[in-house]
Amino acid sequence: MLKIDAIIAIANNMGDLIVDARPVSLTGSTLQFNELVHPQSGQLQGVWGYIYAGAGAGQERVVGSFNPATNTVVFPQVFASVPSTNSDVMLTKEWRKADYDAALNRYIGIARTRFMVERTATLALVATQYEYPVPSGIEWIRTLRLIPSTNSDYDAVDDVREIFELPPRLWRLEVNQGGSYLITINRLKQSLEDLDNQLVFVMGQAKPDIAATDNATIPEDLEEFLITGASMLLSSQREGTEWGRKFQMFRESYRPLEDYISRHGYGKKVR
Repeated sequence: MLKIDAIIAIANNMGDLIVDARPVSLTGSTLQFNELVHPQSGQLQGVWGYIYAGAGAGQERVVGSFNPATNTVVFPQVFASVPSTNSDVMLTKEWRKADYDAALNRYIGIARTRFMVERTATLALVATQYEYPVPSGIEWIRTLRLIPSTNSDYDAVDDVREIFELPPRLWRLEVNQGGSYLITINRLKQSLEDLDNQLVFVMGQAKPDIAATDNATIPEDLEEFLITGASMLLSSQREGTEWGRKFQMFRESYRPLEDYISRHGYGKKVR
């Protein structure tokens, strides 16, 4: 799931999404949607319009008026970059795009303290080198697995036929003077003379790395946790019986999801 898809799901949860569609026609300050059917010209005044994909992506405007005869929203401020009929647009009532970003990012931050994703990096062994920098981002290292140079058949490659992995007993993690971490192979237990230029997978776990862009990918296992958590947070920001009911509903759904995503790394901890 993309981050923008999670935001649209949250807006649907909140009953806040008016439309998520592409305009059938437009000008520099108007967008016409077949999906908009509202009888009164003032019904959409003040709602937020955000272009999240296609021409003009990233722009947000406030609706000034609505023409019910043509299903057209009018923006007092023209678009700096004119969208097209291939642009994806969402209209929301209560919260603007930045509000959804803030709520979602809050729970992405929480997920980074509780959830680990599998991460693999590659390094090349050198016969005379027994210390290697830990690849960036990796929090735990489970094993160092040799990579066959020609195919996936370990038995067919002489260099790795006898040594499939360098298990944790053959290496340790150390901090160098600059504060970074090194993988130090015990030369008394494992010689690298026969493994010169051999590639190795550094296999372990890392915190989920979700970029700030709309097209950033959210790990599948985190989708429900992030959507439910952000929905709970936004509903807590409004007063009234309806919002209180929604908050309680999302909170009840959120609690088991906390347990579901709580996954710790295993192996040797980098920091």
